[in-house]
Amino acid sequence: MMQKIRFATAISVFSKKRGGAERYVADLCTRMSEEGYDVNVYTEHWDEEIQGIHYHPIKTIPFPKSLRLLTFAIRATKEMEKDRYDITLGVGNTLRADILQPHGGVHWAWFWRSLGAYDHPLVWMVKFLGRLLSPKQWVQGYIENAPYKKHFHKIIAISEMVKEDIVRWYEIPEDRIEVVYNGVDTERFHPRNRRHREEIRKRHHIGDEVVILFVSNNFRMKGLDCLMKALAGIKMENPPRFKLLVLGRGREAPFLRLARRTGISEEIVFAGSTNEPEKYYGAADFLVHPAFYDAFSLTVLEALASGLPVIATSTTGASRILNHGEEGFVVSKTRDLEEMKMAIRYFLNENARQQASLLGRTKGEKYSDKANFNEIDRIFRETLRTHLPKGNKC
Repeated sequence: MMQKIRFATAISVFSKKRGGAERYVADLCTRMSEEGYDVNVYTEHWDEEIQGIHYHPIKTIPFPKSLRLLTFAIRATKEMEKDRYDITLGVGNTLRADILQPHGGVHWAWFWRSLGAYDHPLVWMVKFLGRLLSPKQWVQGYIENAPYKKHFHKIIAISEMVKEDIVRWYEIPEDRIEVVYNGVDTERFHPRNRRHREEIRKRHHIGDEVVILFVSNNFRMKGLDCLMKALAGIKMENPPRFKLLVLGRGREAPFLRLARRTGISEEIVFAGSTNEPEKYYGAADFLVHPAFYDAFSLTVLEALASGLPVIATSTTGASRILNHGEEGFVVSKTRDLEEMKMAIRYFLNENARQQASLLGRTKGEKYSDKANFNEIDRIFRETLRTHLPKGNKC
């Protein structure tokens, strides 16, 4: 019987209920266990015991946040090294690993681009100085920088945009980086979820309006204010009736005030968080994701797999998979409201949506979680074969 590959990774919160890196890592580790890996996860918190996964609790100094991040990185790295695994994966919160897969992209690229969310010069300066003086920002930068300066074997960039940023900021040769886009569960996120359309719309008092979906846990950084301003401009043109359905956690008050000022209070619905996002994709007509910076965004893939057209900004890594004008549109800048309005107007047309829906589902199927795992598995096995001795210490 073939000996199992001993694998380890570390993430502060290991959860299928969270978004982003937390859910990706939980899903990846589950599949790796099912495919015969010996999976070990170093973590502070986990939601449930998943069969076949070994959990190693990491104790941190909880306050301040900067010290919590740093103690997790140091202790998780030390513990993984001590156990001498065949291969280790770093997702952005350890100081060393055999394979690096930074899910937040490049910290300093995020630092500068996301400041675009603040359009008032005084507010921009206050936020800039706040970040500059924040120990958390410098600790995050240090944790991200450390693995690139140590011995690693391969970097997996989750988008072409992230690869370009790594080359620019860290001067890593391109041949040491492979781009593997994140994967989506194409059975969970599927056009058949339209059967939940009436249920979700009734829940939020929505009728037969065109529903524009926005999904995020950081409303400002993902460009909600710009989307609202674009929709306010469109409303003045007497378009088909529409609703903006906002899904996720965030500070609603500033955006409710903006809705009143721009005259779209009746058109916006804050739905909060949910454990059933697939139902909301089924209730929507298209997705707008106008982020100032997003390394990839599973939201885009979830929408495509659900058969929704997508409008995304060029500063979203997932925008590179869109064919402009087919299953979606790529807006060059979040603050280019005219370009955003043009794309929204196009998808307010039912015929345009139907055509894009079929193309979107086909595109989503290309980026399934299974396809993602196959690529990750290939990279792990190639690395073991060509670089790492048995019982390697990362």
